[in-house]
Amino acid sequence: MQVDQLVSELLARGDMNDDTTLELNRILSDWRADKLDPDDAAYLEALHARLLHLTPEPQDDLIAAPPAAPMRLDGLSIEEWRERALKAEAELAQLEDASKNG
Repeated sequence: MQVDQLVSELLARGDMNDDTTLELNRILSDWRADKLDPDDAAYLEALHARLLHLTPEPQDDLIAAPPAAPMRLDGLSIEEWRERALKAEAELAQLEDASKNG
């Protein structure tokens, strides 16, 4: 389905708030200018599928966003940072217990 069709179907519902309506119209303008951002195309497909209770299918006529690589900060993923934080909290609790009892 083309971007203009997706936007038309969403706007035809009549229940979009003003911000969403503006965003959909901006996406449509970008698409017409051949400047559609891949994130906007993915957002539009997901919104359309969710609101119209459809299963999203890959669309050849829309630019597909590449799969996002896991974000890393200082070489660690969010899961690795979480692990480190939990370990540090456990060590802190042990030190606090030792200082109270010792």
